[in-house]
Amino acid sequence: MRLYMAILLKGLPRDMLQYGRGRPRGQRQSAAEMGRLWYLIRLSNKYGLDTHKFLTRFPDAWTHEKSSHNGISIQLRQRTNSGGIFLVTQDQKVIAQLHLSQKLLKYLPEVGLAAFPFIEFTPPNKMRTLETTHVQIQDIDAGVKWVNLIARVVRKSDPRYVFSRSGDPLALSIATISDGTGSMRLPLWNAQIDRVSIGDTVQIQSGRVRRFRGELQVSVGRNGRLQVIENQLMQQSRTEKR
Repeated sequence: MRLYMAILLKGLPRDMLQYGRGRPRGQRQSAAEMGRLWYLIRLSNKYGLDTHKFLTRFPDAWTHEKSSHNGISIQLRQRTNSGGIFLVTQDQKVIAQLHLSQKLLKYLPEVGLAAFPFIEFTPPNKMRTLETTHVQIQDIDAGVKWVNLIARVVRKSDPRYVFSRSGDPLALSIATISDGTGSMRLPLWNAQIDRVSIGDTVQIQSGRVRRFRGELQVSVGRNGRLQVIENQLMQQSRTEKR
């Protein structure tokens, strides 16, 4: 751990490392800032993000209160004397909440990733994406981040309520969709629940793929789109005419 911190501290500007002019308290603050930076970089790698762009969204959220990058939302929840508390979410799910100082916020756009040789970054042009064309479920695996697909809803759970960390109630129903080549879970939140019924054929654009409790699922957040292109009644009417 000490070796990691030494490498990390070496990558920071000199004025950022001398909060307390060598006093123990200043050193602890510096280590805390470094820990937050380390955490953000690892977070970007975990979710397959462009690390530089992800880091720059925090100063942007500081200025405009909200920002986003590839389906990850960043919101300034509270301003403090030294900085701000930021909430990081994906599809209404809280990923992280942390305090960043103004000094660190100014430095984030200048972070040199070469100072972190022990972190394996995923280059943006190497991340697998099937977003540009519609794909079959059998072609989706854990290496895929974003997809467009058309599938039929074969199951749908009764809605239940969960609470966000801010205490807001959220309605959740888990649907299962299939296209004949495979099936996967589709979480439906709030207004999405009433729009989708068993038997409907749905079109998903810019769906976010991730593994949850051992199963792949595709979710539709603010940057995606969920559309019913053929509902159950239309299919029944077509069958009766035949």
